[in-house]
Amino acid sequence: MMPLFSNPAGLWALLGVPAILAIHFLQQRSKVVVTSTWFLIEQLSPDSTRGRTWEQLRASRTLWLQLLAVIAVAWVLAEPRWVRAESSQTVVLVLDDSASMAAFRTPALAAVEIEMAAASGLAARTTWVVMTTDVRQPPLYRGGERTAAKEALARWQPQLGLHDLGPALRLAQGLASVGGRTLLVTDTRAKSPAGQRTAGVGRLINNVGFAGASVAREEAPASGHVWRALVQNHSDQPQRRTWSVEVASGGVASGKAVSSEKQTVELAPGALSEIGGRFPEGVDALTVVLEGDEFAVDDRLPLVRAVPKPLLVQVEGTDAAAEFFRKLAREVEGVRLVDLAAPTALRLRRATQDEVTAETRAGIFWPAADKREQAALSTDAVTPDRDPLVAGLNWQGWFGTGAYGYVPKLGDVSLVWQGRWPLVLVRTVPTGKRQLLFAFDWDTSNASRLPSTVLLVRRFLETERDAQRAPFAANYDANGLIALAGVGAEEPVSIVGQLPDGGVAPARLLAVEERRVLRAPARGGFFTLKAGEETLVRGASQFADARQGDFKNAETFTVELPGERETAIERNTRADPWAPVWLVVAGAALVGSWWERNRRSAAMAVGTARSGAGKGVAA
Repeated sequence: MMPLFSNPAGLWALLGVPAILAIHFLQQRSKVVVTSTWFLIEQLSPDSTRGRTWEQLRASRTLWLQLLAVIAVAWVLAEPRWVRAESSQTVVLVLDDSASMAAFRTPALAAVEIEMAAASGLAARTTWVVMTTDVRQPPLYRGGERTAAKEALARWQPQLGLHDLGPALRLAQGLASVGGRTLLVTDTRAKSPAGQRTAGVGRLINNVGFAGASVAREEAPASGHVWRALVQNHSDQPQRRTWSVEVASGGVASGKAVSSEKQTVELAPGALSEIGGRFPEGVDALTVVLEGDEFAVDDRLPLVRAVPKPLLVQVEGTDAAAEFFRKLAREVEGVRLVDLAAPTALRLRRATQDEVTAETRAGIFWPAADKREQAALSTDAVTPDRDPLVAGLNWQGWFGTGAYGYVPKLGDVSLVWQGRWPLVLVRTVPTGKRQLLFAFDWDTSNASRLPSTVLLVRRFLETERDAQRAPFAANYDANGLIALAGVGAEEPVSIVGQLPDGGVAPARLLAVEERRVLRAPARGGFFTLKAGEETLVRGASQFADARQGDFKNAETFTVELPGERETAIERNTRADPWAPVWLVVAGAALVGSWWERNRRSAAMAVGTARSGAGKGVAA
């Protein structure tokens, strides 16, 4: 095994090798010496009279001793260390799972490979852990094979919105423990906490992308749906983009798209612009496509024609109260009014206390007219309770004759109070259905003119509609929550998603953990949820996180911890036991070189003295 050098700068001493060779390539200028010419005839021919010049390198004991001394000194100065056979380390590579990292996937993988190369020789055994900052997902790889760890990187698909990297980094520190290393790969310096080794791979991108969308039913007399989308310029320069609408010619599953004529949108720096259109007749899904840039995640906007769950409602009576509820029910999407003979999911009527007690269906009920003579208006304060149905509603403008008609029962939930008496109740009947009870005289109150009453009734109808087990279609933000009502925990639920090329992925059965908090796919596209062969949800997942599309703060940087590598080398290796020997060798080589040079000089002096028999001049 090759040694590690705890002081690689010591290898600069090897520059003495070419310096020594250069010196020995140079020939010393000749000196003028008076001597007999008979002794110099054979010596004059190779000599040069031009001073120092390059000649053929002549090997000598002096040369080899000097080279040996330089190499020995460089070896000692570099402080070589040998890895202990029992040493081990854990290297944890944490990849930022923010969607913005999709633009820097290639440099991020390059940074990981550089870290692997730097850490691979620091211990005899290395455990590699490749994980993302999504703590809900298992690590991409954990094991001792570096090649397998590199292959696992292909499964990394960053797709989260803004999230806290702290839990993942704390987990990484725990996995690495004292003797390990961690590296965070991200795109923004602000995401790197103090004391964390980080490789920043971001850079400025002039990105333009979708920042939100909505689908709504057209107002009468039209009966179709319209879509609207916001396009945002995240750069500080004016941008121009083209956009078009793609419609799958054979349905979403066909993958064959037909594009509309391209249109242009121009945006000032940091500006938002709205684009929109109608769903073509007979089309339930389409994709708005923006001209591509380096961040492609927010350039496609899938949309489905929103179809709420159907809710059958029966309104009885022709008085003013009944007409009020009938008109209000018609304005709630998905509600269909039916006649009295049809089976209904929800019943709205005026009813007595006994009639409500006997009712097993869900509904909205209000009591018969107050027959009391000269009932005085109640002046007690009206206050809502803490419940989603009345959250944020103001009841201070309500007036009437006080609580009347219905007596609260055990298990009832009071929504609105007047003094000590409940004015509005929610009751759950033995069949599990819910009933909204207005426990006051409707005719002598101003409830029909109070905005809080209108909003309460709408919320109740929408809640009952969504609580049914029925198919529906909706648009979701990427990774947004999906309410899947009426489906038992033991029923198998599968998801069918769309592939990047427009095709349909094989159905995947959802795990129990996914069912607990059901979310839309994190990547944009169409999807379908099914229970067996029954379709529950047709949806579109839209990436429109403006924070992830803003790259003004992205940068390339490196954060290293001083002395970390040196500490790892000190812990996992042992020093070269022969270091004193190499110092002795270097010293001996230097002394030997000096002695050899002096010996040759003395020999030359003796030869010169003996050559004084003749007289001549050599130059």
